[in-house]
Amino acid sequence: MKLLNLNFFIFFLAIVTLVSCAKEETPTVVNDTFVPMDSDSLTLSGTFMSDVHPTSGTISVFDDGTEQTIAFEDFKSDNGPDLRVYVSTSLSDNEFIELGKLTAVSGSFSYKTSSTTDLSKFKNVLIWCEDFDVLFGHAVLK
Repeated sequence: MKLLNLNFFIFFLAIVTLVSCAKEETPTVVNDTFVPMDSDSLTLSGTFMSDVHPTSGTISVFDDGTEQTIAFEDFKSDNGPDLRVYVSTSLSDNEFIELGKLTAVSGSFSYKTSSTTDLSKFKNVLIWCEDFDVLFGHAVLK
């Protein structure tokens, strides 16, 4: 009887673990707010690198003097629960500014931030899983 209870407990833990790691449905469509900017306003750029999950694409920052557009191009990443986009001083979530939920796991889209946001200090763009505190991928702005 104890063996049966132990097997049931192990089975129950396995099911709970699998369900808690289920991926959230993140849109895979391209965001309509992406607008290619002119190259004269390009200030920074970078390439995404994989961390815990495969992540690729390029990122460009355009500054019109009032706001900065952070444009993701040909972006691709795994899906996950509660994915966020941060600009951070490092590859952790210790000192960061949240740009919002990840718009899509593939395609081209953009985020806006004020021109006063110092992207020479917050030079790391992170794809961060809030639920599990995991870095999916990142790009360094140069």
